[in-house]
Amino acid sequence: MLIFTDPSGIHWSTGMALEATDGATWPPSAWRMIGGSSTAGQDLHGAFQEQQEILQADGWEAVRIVRRYAGATGVRVQIRRTERSHVFMRRLVILTGDLQAPLPPPRWRFYQNGFHSWSFSGTTPAAASDFGTRWGPLGAPMAFDVALPPGPRGVRRSDLVAALIIGERVLILGQITTADQFVKIELDLRGAPRLRVYAELDGIPIGPDEEIASEWIWVEWRDATDPDPFGSYAEAVAREMRPRARAQAPSGWCSWYFYYTGVQAQDILENLKMLIEHRNRLPVDLIQIDDGFQAAVGDWTQFSPRFSEGVAPLAHAIQEAGFTPGLWLAPFLAWPEARVTQEHPDWLLRDARGRLISAGFNWYRWLRALDPTHPGVEEWLRELIHTVVHRWGFPYLKLDFLYAAALPGRRYDPRATRAQALRRGLKAIREAAGEEAFLLGCGCPLGPAIGLVDGMRIGPDVAPHWAPRMFGLSFPFRHERSLPAVRNAVRNTLTRAWMHRRWWWNDPDCLLLRSEPTRLSEEEVCLLITAIAMSGGMVIDSDPVFKLKEDRLAWWSAMLPPHGQRPEVIDLLERELPRVLLLRRELAGAPVVWIGLLNPEDRPWRAEIPLQALGLPEAVWGFECWSRRMQRLDGQLSMVLSPHSAALWTLRPIRPGFQWIGSTLRLPPGEEIIELEEGEEGGYWELLRRPWTEGEIWIYSPASDFDLRWEGRPIIATAAGPGVYRVAVAFQGRGRLEARRIRPHNGI
Repeated sequence: MLIFTDPSGIHWSTGMALEATDGATWPPSAWRMIGGSSTAGQDLHGAFQEQQEILQADGWEAVRIVRRYAGATGVRVQIRRTERSHVFMRRLVILTGDLQAPLPPPRWRFYQNGFHSWSFSGTTPAAASDFGTRWGPLGAPMAFDVALPPGPRGVRRSDLVAALIIGERVLILGQITTADQFVKIELDLRGAPRLRVYAELDGIPIGPDEEIASEWIWVEWRDATDPDPFGSYAEAVAREMRPRARAQAPSGWCSWYFYYTGVQAQDILENLKMLIEHRNRLPVDLIQIDDGFQAAVGDWTQFSPRFSEGVAPLAHAIQEAGFTPGLWLAPFLAWPEARVTQEHPDWLLRDARGRLISAGFNWYRWLRALDPTHPGVEEWLRELIHTVVHRWGFPYLKLDFLYAAALPGRRYDPRATRAQALRRGLKAIREAAGEEAFLLGCGCPLGPAIGLVDGMRIGPDVAPHWAPRMFGLSFPFRHERSLPAVRNAVRNTLTRAWMHRRWWWNDPDCLLLRSEPTRLSEEEVCLLITAIAMSGGMVIDSDPVFKLKEDRLAWWSAMLPPHGQRPEVIDLLERELPRVLLLRRELAGAPVVWIGLLNPEDRPWRAEIPLQALGLPEAVWGFECWSRRMQRLDGQLSMVLSPHSAALWTLRPIRPGFQWIGSTLRLPPGEEIIELEEGEEGGYWELLRRPWTEGEIWIYSPASDFDLRWEGRPIIATAAGPGVYRVAVAFQGRGRLEARRIRPHNGI
């Protein structure tokens, strides 16, 4: 038995097990230890003490490797077949056993990470049920892993990583190597609490003397109040998988959420023209043509009549205008009527009886999945991507519906797991696209993509409505967790924020800023902006630019470029829909805290945040950007948020002398400050903005008589409260605001 204990009294005794597809099992009781050894060493994660145990069961030999680091434990299991027969393997159970804790299971919570981009991720009571879908087989592939659908009540499953929260302690479990197998973490509360961690082997055969090893598993205890509970785990994954580290991600515009599949070439050109006209205001890099240009999904080099000349001329026009052309593809998906489907039926994923696998239902048709382990598919993929990137001129690709490559089925290569099949396809795409291309994954199982994509959609699609709707109806879809909706997109933006800039650039999906046509209220738009701005992730708008009002253009501009910083999600392990995000920085040697407060509920929420809990003193200046409300806060930040609304506060400790309090120049406010000096006699604030920026700055002056200058010239300030003044500025590039106390002269 391998035992994990915590001083709080949590105790987990674990064994290993095997399961075959024919129902044969080798439970923990079937294994006996026949040898072992202990050594010390060092690897990517630091110094460790390693223990190896050699185990035997009928027909098998196994080696369990346990590496104990300073703050965590790594576990891996290697198995070898010792009988003269083949076995088709279902899963390798790396850790399984009963869990004992001082608190009963009804008081536990469970952080569940979903299978792919659109799958639910969040914290719920451990005794709750996993979320399915009312769509049944039509929508299941777009919601969860159809190889292992949500289980019965009392069984919770998480993909890649999970957190079990018991009182003030958290048990983090996850795979840190992610290329070869999908790993599940399962909590079974139907009887005595039982926790299992297993690698899916997807029916691959293992013959005499053949070996296979599991992924490495990370086991770690953390405090429930840790502002970054997944930090050590995420960095361990990064050390193993070597993610692509871009200093900056493209910001831009996408056609999808207004034009949808009806997009025309002229629509792209009209928005290109508007973005050229607004270039000084909106310094975007990317213009992405989304779904609708192709004749059929799967036939990417044949075009819709609305794109009679193809997309290469558009790429040229976009590039000539100084932007980066982007294109949407679903490279592992095909419509039944597509030429690739009709001409190459052997390329399609099938079940054990030879029937075509369903990749879900969309575009009013059943979808088919291509098998990336087939040599013909790999060659076709490489040629397609080379054409799109290097001949047509699209160095940015949004790769969608990538789960299709990882659906369960019979593959050309019977020894490839689903994770390996997906990674093989993504690797072919990366090699054909080249190292400079920006690849964005979407609808993608997360683990196998690490190290191959530059960005990753980490939530469901956004939509011009708050809760899910289909066919114009809210009921019965309102409570779906993976359907397009602002609520669902924002939830995963927060619950997967910890992945940002560790594995890729997080893509929280698009801004929707238009005033019409939309079902979003202004409060809901502000909530979406707050979540995206605070997330530090990619900023891409999907509105007709010519329909955006002046204030909406200003909001978009204020988010450019994205600051890139990863936020703390304070209540990540407390509730399904987190409400509190923090960003921290220093200004003039003192902390500044940005706090985003989100109310995604259908009822008002009274937020009460002690300043001490934010690392701030008892007295701070507070500036709320949406209401432009400025006030002194003592002891706590307290306010009432209406349903589906947000607040974005800038908090600075009150100090003697002149102080910057807030501004409307940037989201979050103050990100524009690159240098400052503040004191009793005066201060200056050096600002930097790439776009042309107009807005206001709030400062505090300890004296009623002071000289205020912008770029060396006198500027008028408006009183906004006792000692507080508001000044309007407009600039592009650098700007400098200076304040100096005026002392009265003595004598004649």
